[in-house]
Amino acid sequence: MADRTTPGAAELLQIGAMCGVCIGLGAVGGIFLDRVLGTSPLLVLLGIVIGILGAATGSYYVIRPFVTDASRGAPTPKD
Repeated sequence: MADRTTPGAAELLQIGAMCGVCIGLGAVGGIFLDRVLGTSPLLVLLGIVIGILGAATGSYYVIRPFVTDASRGAPTPKD
């Protein structure tokens, strides 16, 4: 547990950018599909939900090394 550090500016910016891009792409994709299929606002909301799930998943993988004993991206073996 002594190896834990706090996230730096790069990790925090990565989380912010990831959240913005994921949610933005979901919303823009939903708007485009709603215009094509005429299902407004169903696909916009679905796109935003998918974007939020993607942002949460990506944020988890960025934050995980700072809150667990796992190294970046690799699970730790159980003793």
